[in-house]
Amino acid sequence: MGMRRDRAGLLRQAAAGIAPGAGAWPVPHAPAEARHTCRSRLCLGTARWFAGLPALGSVLYVPAASGPLRGRPLPGLLVESVELAPLLHTRSLASVSAITPDGPREWMECRDADEHLLARLYLLPDTDYLAWDALHAAGAGKAAAARAGVPAGQPASARLLRFRLRRHAGLQLLGAEAVDATSTLVRELAARIARDGAMLR
Repeated sequence: MGMRRDRAGLLRQAAAGIAPGAGAWPVPHAPAEARHTCRSRLCLGTARWFAGLPALGSVLYVPAASGPLRGRPLPGLLVESVELAPLLHTRSLASVSAITPDGPREWMECRDADEHLLARLYLLPDTDYLAWDALHAAGAGKAAAARAGVPAGQPASARLLRFRLRRHAGLQLLGAEAVDATSTLVRELAARIARDGAMLR
């Protein structure tokens, strides 16, 4: 963890944001005690974003229960299950870090063209930290403020997944497989994240 200087910087900013007037804002539908966050845009092209997902290993995937997906899906891409469909409609990505009673928490937010929340991918102890940092470094962007008046939507489920990407008939096909937590720590952390924002299904 000590070598992850870019993450440490974000967490220092989050800690500083606890002071009044520091520009922190609440995480949508998160408990009040986890409201101090730092958010930065991830400026990643579609190909880089999808190619980087399998390298992450285990992540907690939390799609939003936001009703019908808006707009057209990304061209040249398919998903193996409807559960992953929100990723096809992602038009903007953000890296988010928060200070919670359980310690630092990190995730990526996927939003559509109207900035509606589509899904979150949470960093876990089982996640490949080097791949996570490489994806963030490739898309490092500017700090971004929350857009006023945009509903966050409610999470639909929370599942431990590992992504896979393959070519099929000239298209990129994104799939995922469920994974078992390798430790009690991971299971408990995933359950707490799910409890904070959704009922675990």
